[in-house]
Amino acid sequence: MLDKLAENHDLWVNMVTGMGCKRDVAQDIVQEMYLRMHRLIKDEQKIMYNDEEVNKFFVYITLKNMFNTYMRVKNKQTFFEYQETDDFEIEYDLQAEELEVEFEEGYHYLTSSILNEISSWHPYDAKLASIYFKSNLSLRDISGGTGISLTSIFNSVKNYRKILKEMFIEDYEDYLNYDYNQLKEKQ
Repeated sequence: MLDKLAENHDLWVNMVTGMGCKRDVAQDIVQEMYLRMHRLIKDEQKIMYNDEEVNKFFVYITLKNMFNTYMRVKNKQTFFEYQETDDFEIEYDLQAEELEVEFEEGYHYLTSSILNEISSWHPYDAKLASIYFKSNLSLRDISGGTGISLTSIFNSVKNYRKILKEMFIEDYEDYLNYDYNQLKEKQ
């Protein structure tokens, strides 16, 4: 899995620099992403398309979350005496790690809730929504591969997005506002 991730190393670094990060820090964030993927993802099929290509959206979301965590921690201004440095560093690392874990738990809650909802739909809708949301394919490519008209796919996807937005907008806002207690209560 790490070999496949590393094939797109420059793309990952460019993604993070595009978020407003310096290149050397972006390199560090990408390296951390590799370690996190290796540590947390036991089944590499979860981040692969057709056993060949890495799910770039999944990696982007992971990098975005890591960048946001980095920026939050970086922008915290704490004043302390010089003697407290060692204790602060340990506490600081623990707080950042706890925040990362909560952020990942919130992300996994949202994605699993959405996937559970999609799986409860009619098989046609569930399969089409799964293809659309999990692949990098355009609507035109999906139409060509499935034999379903482009208009039908466009209308279906528009409806899926509307339904999911209505159902999960509050959870998504809680996630963006770092209100993890609200998400934990729903679990």
